[in-house]
Amino acid sequence: MVDTRFSVSVQIMMSLAYHEDELLNSEALAKTLKTNATFIRRLVANLVEADLIKSYRGKGGGIKLAKPLYAINLKDIYLAATNEKTLVRAHKKPVTKACPVSCCIEGVLDEIVCGIETTTQGYLVKKTLSDLMKQVN
Repeated sequence: MVDTRFSVSVQIMMSLAYHEDELLNSEALAKTLKTNATFIRRLVANLVEADLIKSYRGKGGGIKLAKPLYAINLKDIYLAATNEKTLVRAHKKPVTKACPVSCCIEGVLDEIVCGIETTTQGYLVKKTLSDLMKQVN
C-alpha cells in the first residue's frame, strides 16, 4: 500500500504558496489534485494543528499559509501529514520461538526503521517550501 499523505500535503502547501493572496477551500484543492475532498480536509486539519496553515470558516472562508515560505520545512509537513508516526514500520507478526530469525526480527527491523526515519527527517529539515516554489514556473 502506497501512503500519499506526505506528497499530497506538500502539494497542498505549494498550492497555497502559489495562491498566497487567496483563500482556497478543500473542494478546489481536491479538484486540482484529482482526489477526494474528505481526504484533503483530513490533511488540512493536520496542517492546521501543526500551525502550518490557517483556516477561516464561514462564507468566503478557506485556508492559507500560516508562516512565510522560508519558515516551513518539509520535515514540518512530513510530521503533520503522518501525525508524527513513521511511514515505514516493522511488522508485528507473532514470534515463532523455534526460529532464531523470528525471535530477533523486531529488533533488527526497528533499528532499520529508526535509521530510515532519522535520515529522512535530516534531509527534509534542510528543504523549505521556498526551495520548492523556486521550481514552479
